[in-house]
Amino acid sequence: MAAAAPPVAKKVPRQLVEHGDVRVDNYYWLRDDSRSDPDVLAHLRAENDYTAAVMSDVKQLEDEIYAEIRGRIKEDDIDAPLRKGRYYYYERTLTGKEYVQHCRRPVSTDAPITVHDVMPTGPDAPDEHIILDENVKAEGHDYYSIGAFKVSPNNKLVAYAEDTKGDEIYTVYVIDTESGEYVGQPLKGITSDIEWAGDDHLVYITMDSILRPDKVWLHKLGSDQSSDACLYHEKDDTFSLGLQASESKRYLFVESGSKNTSFIFYLDIPKQNKELAVLTPRVYGIDTTASHRGNHFFIKRRSDEFYNSELVACPLDNVAETTILLPHRESVKIQDFQLFDNHIAVYERENGLPKVIVYRLPAIGESIGQLQGGRAIDFIDPTYAVDPEESQFHSSVLRFHYSSMRTPPSVYDYDMDSGVSVLKKIHTILGGFNASNYVTERKWAAAADGTQVPMSILYRNDLVKLDGSDPMLLYGYGSYEVRSVCLFSFLLFGKL
Repeated sequence: MAAAAPPVAKKVPRQLVEHGDVRVDNYYWLRDDSRSDPDVLAHLRAENDYTAAVMSDVKQLEDEIYAEIRGRIKEDDIDAPLRKGRYYYYERTLTGKEYVQHCRRPVSTDAPITVHDVMPTGPDAPDEHIILDENVKAEGHDYYSIGAFKVSPNNKLVAYAEDTKGDEIYTVYVIDTESGEYVGQPLKGITSDIEWAGDDHLVYITMDSILRPDKVWLHKLGSDQSSDACLYHEKDDTFSLGLQASESKRYLFVESGSKNTSFIFYLDIPKQNKELAVLTPRVYGIDTTASHRGNHFFIKRRSDEFYNSELVACPLDNVAETTILLPHRESVKIQDFQLFDNHIAVYERENGLPKVIVYRLPAIGESIGQLQGGRAIDFIDPTYAVDPEESQFHSSVLRFHYSSMRTPPSVYDYDMDSGVSVLKKIHTILGGFNASNYVTERKWAAAADGTQVPMSILYRNDLVKLDGSDPMLLYGYGSYEVRSVCLFSFLLFGKL
């Protein structure tokens, strides 16, 4: 049988003029932000049909691989509950269902948060309440995704961003956490960046005609979206807006960023006059991120001069007066940081390996200087990935996500006072997986110019001879500051 002929897209010349330069794009017609153009949809269907025909000889193998991967996943499960105020919040997955349930249970104690907290379950435990079931919401939609799920500070409301088309243009709904009833009218045509500004205001971002996040808005619950106040409009189309709340929940930060430049505004939530103020100015080549604790803003700052970033603090009433907390270091890259009442956790990378260093901070109100005496968190594998998870500001518990090539995705709580780590959740891998059958190592290889390149290795300890006779799957990448991350992969274990 002759091979199916690939579809050929028609040419429809379109002239595009930029800075006096004219270029012709014969395939501009394939751009369809509405996802409704019949010619575009017909061409995509033809491409899919062609792919199915070309791959038909390996369809059985595809099905076998899919079944193997699916067979390793525990479908009926919950993630690590997070204690927030008077409730534990968590997500539940169900067998045969494609989407999650967003749930919570009341906390039955007034004691402070500790790493040993366990959400009670069973017949005597407080009842589980399903705040939102995505499986129900997804009914009748070919596509469904929730891009944000934000609980109000008083735990009475939830704002969630819903996309039913796949174009990442969201509609935000606010519901009562107990009754599930809608509060006010939905907010339409926005990004998934939403944050509460108190219990009765939301801040959100909208996009321009090319889907660039360009405006940030303040919405009062119960009012019409048309009356919302525009807090800032980024008119430079090389910049896009982002939104983040401080761990203290007192400030919201609006970041305007381009390829290598970003600057920040802040919103003081308790103030009745809700206007943005400048935290870091727009300076080409300087990239900043920020958070807040007590009477200081904390800022991570990167430029060509301090390319691995430095960490500084400034008083709330004088943002130009900065104190260096961690200076730029040639061999250590500052990736991120998290703030707490009494601590700061700094995520770093040294010799290509991630590290988390915890420092105790001076009491709020006292002067702050260069950080000293940090304690590094110990991890169980020689090569791994670690990332921040949502933690509670008014606690001494740092939550982080951990994974390695042999360790499934895990969540740990770390006591920043005692240095004790407690495993709160590790993904169950079905199909006979046993981590003790595998070894992961970290070696160094010299490139042709002498550069030392780290290599992460995974192998079966009962099958591999390590004498050079075994086959090896080698993968590597490193460019644009993008690296190969040593994560657990369901795909690898069918090959080892």
